[in-house]
Amino acid sequence: MSPAPPSNDPFGMEHELLLAALRRRLRAAGLTQADVAKKLEVGTATVKRWLHGRGLGLRTLSQLCALADTTLTEIAEEAAVRDRSSDKLTLAQEKALTSSPELSTIFFIIVTGWPVSEAEEGFGIPADHIAQHVDRLERLALIDRLPGGRLRARLDPAHVWQREPMRRHFEQHMKHLFFTLNYGDPDTIFGVETVKLSPVGVARVAERIERFRAELREIAQADRRTSALPGEWHAILAVACPVAPLKSR
Repeated sequence: MSPAPPSNDPFGMEHELLLAALRRRLRAAGLTQADVAKKLEVGTATVKRWLHGRGLGLRTLSQLCALADTTLTEIAEEAAVRDRSSDKLTLAQEKALTSSPELSTIFFIIVTGWPVSEAEEGFGIPADHIAQHVDRLERLALIDRLPGGRLRARLDPAHVWQREPMRRHFEQHMKHLFFTLNYGDPDTIFGVETVKLSPVGVARVAERIERFRAELREIAQADRRTSALPGEWHAILAVACPVAPLKSR
């Protein structure tokens, strides 16, 4: 049997995880494939091949990391976190995370990529509380500390919270935000639709809600990069429930 040709892959077994981490970092930096192609003076098709591991050498990889304001070490660490199935939180982690509204707020700020200072600026959490909660999140293996004082959550923003701790947390701390809204106020943003669905249709609605969450994250990232106006935090709820029969008067 002929020996296998030498590998052109600088990543080894973590190939796909590293490439996925690099693509995420480029998106977070607001760079499209066309942007990268223009900056490196190559064709868009070439960039597409690189970002899927074809013809990508270490020198080019370093250039891509520099454009995304990251390093090969950082994306390797991120890939390692993903490889440890870090998106699957233990029940103990979820219970700890939902034990304190401040703790969960700080964690979700980190998950969404904002600096932890936003906890004080946007939510009024005192700086000494923030430091204590960050220490606890690190002990719970929910975040990593990066060079330069940056923090990274060990959780994908697309994580689906279905278990009891987060549902109870929403019931206690978030539900009231939506049930005290004045839906007659023109400034209140909402939409409602009543449809008849089979169990299959309900399952498709649930899938669409998860896609809607992904679209919201994309809107938020683009708004953060491009808007010159000050922002406010918004809680956005998408929900479906059965409609009870109308009672006759």
